[in-house]
Amino acid sequence: MAADDRFTGEYLRSRDDDTPVGVRNEIITGPVSDWAADFSHLEPEWVSDPYSIQDDLRQRCPIAHTARFGGAWLPTRYEDVAAIAYDTERFSSRSIILSNFRPPRELAPIGGSPPISSDPPFHHEARKLLLPAFTKGEIAKQEPGTRRFCHSLIDAFGERGVVDAATDYAQHIPMRVIADMLGFPPEDGPQFREFVEDLLEGINLLPDERIERVSRMWEYLLAQVHEHFDHPREDLTSYLINAELYGRKLEPSHVVGAMALLLIAGIDTSWSAIGASLWHLAKTRPTAGGSPPNPGCCRPRSRSSSASMHRSPWRGW
Repeated sequence: MAADDRFTGEYLRSRDDDTPVGVRNEIITGPVSDWAADFSHLEPEWVSDPYSIQDDLRQRCPIAHTARFGGAWLPTRYEDVAAIAYDTERFSSRSIILSNFRPPRELAPIGGSPPISSDPPFHHEARKLLLPAFTKGEIAKQEPGTRRFCHSLIDAFGERGVVDAATDYAQHIPMRVIADMLGFPPEDGPQFREFVEDLLEGINLLPDERIERVSRMWEYLLAQVHEHFDHPREDLTSYLINAELYGRKLEPSHVVGAMALLLIAGIDTSWSAIGASLWHLAKTRPTAGGSPPNPGCCRPRSRSSSASMHRSPWRGW
């Protein structure tokens, strides 16, 4: 099957333009002076323990502000987060990553990675489009293979006295599951880890370097689209290629953007949830003999593993 016209011509020319339309803001780095007026989710203190910072802000400044990233606000109370989420007249989801780049207003209501980047009413339809792939029955099909893979990861620990639960276990599981669901080669897992780190942690890179790194992910996804045209099969990628909305097949940017969402959010949220669960278990569960756990057994060994333990799962759908 040859690639249809959606993924050739004008779309390829637009992807070759390395200068995204939008606002690029000044990169501000350095230690945080006051979390209420200068917060940054990139600082080591936040990566190490965001919860105590949020607890403090809830008491003295429930909605913090920063001049970094072009200016941003941080609501810390549930009622404020809920009020913002439901006020779609004044707040948009088009910019889902707090970074130095602000997407143009014209991207709304679709955004770059629907449905997480979409605003009503388009958000409802884009979200509903993905739901059939995540029913209980569809997810159950992944369980046997996922269990086998988890057992193989644990078996690989062998006689090692110390393992990194984030990088040696938690991070591998969603990369394999999402690869299977999207129909990507499982051996490409290390690339997926780089895509996550480039997109979510490379925020303060210089613009040219950030564009170059993030472009690698889009090029990979587009190559997978063409590979699926050449070798059709039943998976999420083929489903998106053939899906229709409002009586028409999806725009190529919607297809590739949704693939990016499933890849990045599917991996990042899951390894964070698994890592956080293991972190909590290691710190709080008594040993078999009833004694408290050894604090030294659950110390992050790197910034990457610490981020994987603490980063909260996205709730954008």
